Amino acid sequence: MKNLDEKDKRILEMLIEDSRRPYHEIASEVGLSESTVRKRVIRLQEQNVIEKFTIKICREEERCIYAFITLIPRNQSELKQLLRETQILPQCEEVYFLAGECGILVKVNVPEITELDALIENFRGRSDVKSVERVCVCLKTIKNGNKSI
Repeated sequence: MKNLDEKDKRILEMLIEDSRRPYHEIASEVGLSESTVRKRVIRLQEQNVIEKFTIKICREEERCIYAFITLIPRNQSELKQLLRETQILPQCEEVYFLAGECGILVKVNVPEITELDALIENFRGRSDVKSVERVCVCLKTIKNGNKSI
């Protein structure tokens, strides 16, 4: 980012956590006055470090559980088919082919844990999947893309 000092970085971290956080609260935590925090935020906006303030809502009907699943294909000849099929599953947001014998890493997004269980069992039951090595459920997103959360 553009010549940010530690106080700017901390202000950004706090705004990423809660973009509605009052400036006086940020000021007390970073050791600045409220007006100085306000001026810094305006400067960050003018420099396009802060593009916009937004909210994220997770409604019950939306998918809100993220998990990473590592799939080990039975053999290399079935790998391409497995990659293609994981890409078209609506629960699979991202699919990565890993170097070595690590297989495929799939980022899934499901509305509830029972759907994650069903998806894992589906993968385990496939003839082209040797094993499901790891299932890691995200507890909290810390950084998404170039933005810390």
